[in-house]
Amino acid sequence: MTYLESSEFITLSDYRTQVRTGLWTGPSRGVDPSFVQCNVVILPEDWAESFQAWCKENVDVAPIIASSAPGDPSLPALGEIDIRSDLPQYRIYHHGAFSHETTSLTQVWRDGLGSFTFGCSFSLEAALRRHNIPLRHEERGVGGAIYNTTIDTTPVGPMQGPLVVSMRPIHRDYIEQTIETCRRYPRLHGAPVHVGDPSAIGIDINQPREQFGPITVEDDELPVFWACGVTTQGIIESVDPDLAITHKSGHMLVSDLPLDSDLLNIP
Repeated sequence: MTYLESSEFITLSDYRTQVRTGLWTGPSRGVDPSFVQCNVVILPEDWAESFQAWCKENVDVAPIIASSAPGDPSLPALGEIDIRSDLPQYRIYHHGAFSHETTSLTQVWRDGLGSFTFGCSFSLEAALRRHNIPLRHEERGVGGAIYNTTIDTTPVGPMQGPLVVSMRPIHRDYIEQTIETCRRYPRLHGAPVHVGDPSAIGIDINQPREQFGPITVEDDELPVFWACGVTTQGIIESVDPDLAITHKSGHMLVSDLPLDSDLLNIP
């Protein structure tokens, strides 16, 4: 499955059917980009208020689009969603420590769990394509990279941790257009947090946390860094809920929201 030609994107309906039946367990990058993709965090009710407060203080990292009532697996604001089955892969944490990955939450779901969804940079890439900004990493057939930084997020109570960022190489001629375009989508992480010298935010460009193909930044490009939803995995690890669940990196919840939905605006 390639994500470079629009004719080769899978439809949302087919994707959701395949995810629910276990036929699709890979990344969601190949899904119709006109629909918003979301990061997911699921926590017990007694941790939800603190996490929501942390999100509010770190809105560029975790800009909430929709959340659920405790114990409710549906997210009506995002469409006909069942959070227990609609991601291709989940990450399970016990007492702040990663436990395992799974393709279904049937065995771990319980009353009191609440879901939070927030913007994903896959959809921010779709916005950049709409504005005719060349995505050089896609032209090379790769999916970018994720890095730990030395930037601290704003702590809320015990919830604290460093910022994780995603990187894409952007042609120097498109840097300003990229920044201005991204500012229009604050719930998709918005404007970049850094452009240029990776060492200024504690990054060795050749030492990613995760990478999705070879990392190259050409002489006519600059590395551009956006806040990444993977940051929340470190926040979960800083506390000790007996159960916490996130998406696996790149394996997103694809909603029914169009990319121009009013829910993507932050008042």
